[in-house]
Order: sequence, then C-alpha cells, then structure tokens
Amino acid sequence: MNDFFGNPYSKGQYEYLAARKRQQLHFTLVCAFVVIAFVAAGLIVYHSTKNILTVPGVLMVLPAANFFVTWLALGKGKPLDEARRQQVRVYEDSGLVLFHLMYVDEKGKRFFLEHVTVYQNAVVAFAPSVKDSERVPLESDCIMRLRKKGINLRLKVYGDWAEYVKRLQEINPEVPEDQVKLVEKAQEVMLGMSL
Repeated sequence: MNDFFGNPYSKGQYEYLAARKRQQLHFTLVCAFVVIAFVAAGLIVYHSTKNILTVPGVLMVLPAANFFVTWLALGKGKPLDEARRQQVRVYEDSGLVLFHLMYVDEKGKRFFLEHVTVYQNAVVAFAPSVKDSERVPLESDCIMRLRKKGINLRLKVYGDWAEYVKRLQEINPEVPEDQVKLVEKAQEVMLGMSL
C-alpha cells in the first residue's frame, strides 16, 4: 500500500517528480472512487441523491480536486533528460544540485525549474519553460524571499542549456568547509518554496 501512496524520494532528487506525479494521480483516483461509491450507495439504498451518504461523497470532491490540480501543475514539468544530466553530473555528485522544483512565488504563480545549482555565492537555475518576460520577476521574488531567511545570494535563471552549462563550468564544485552550512540552508529554503 505504501508503494501506491508513498513517495520514497525526497524533494529535489531526480526521481522525485515522476513519483510525486504518480502519487497525486493515485490520491485523485482514490478520492474520485470514494465520491462515486458514496453517491452510488446513497442512490442504491435511498433511491435518491438527497440522503446522508451523499454528504461524505460531496465532501470528498474538494480533496480530489486539490490532488488533481497539483497533478496538473506537476504535469507542466518535464524531467531533465539523461544526456544533459550526465553533462553536469559533477555538481550533482558534490551535493549542489536540486532537480525539478515547482517554485511557487508569493503571488502563487508556479515556475518549473528543471535543474537548480546552489553554491557559495549564488543560485543558478535552468528553466526553459519560463518566459523571458517572467525571468526577472521570478529572480527578484526568489532573491527577496532568500534574503528574508537570512541568505544573501544572487540568483540567475537560464532558459538556454548551453549558457547554463557555460555558467556552471565557472563554478568550483568543491564547497569550502565554511560555506557548507550556507549552501545547505539555501537548498532547504529553495525546497520550502517549491511544491
């Protein structure tokens, strides 16, 4: 049962997105089944929809809709393909990378960040689905929220993979001992601002 409802991966891991989509779909289907079962039982027993069994069925519509909307939102995100992942594997092995974050800004707008690298001076992200007109507001929103948490890092979102890789190659994948806590805290905050 835990395989059906659970997600063995942590947010930010490469496999998390696919598992979370499956999880949300399973929750949606179970809630929809419960709605149908209660309404059908009410019709069979009372021969009418105006009965006590319809109430729990109707109350389950809201959770079903909530799970379905999350599933749709996660559906916008496409996993980073394996060839690109191998290009930047050294940063993943160093613990600097977060995968597939559905970043939610303060207004509730969602942005899918396929690959996020957090290091001692800044955060850089690859997000081809983010429109050029949305990049600056996304960057400023994230920087402001990081600063509220006491993390003073720059942030840059790239839409072109070649530019992103070029920027990553300028980063030393080895984090100095005195910066490890900062990187971990920044990663924790980024995860907290994402679905």
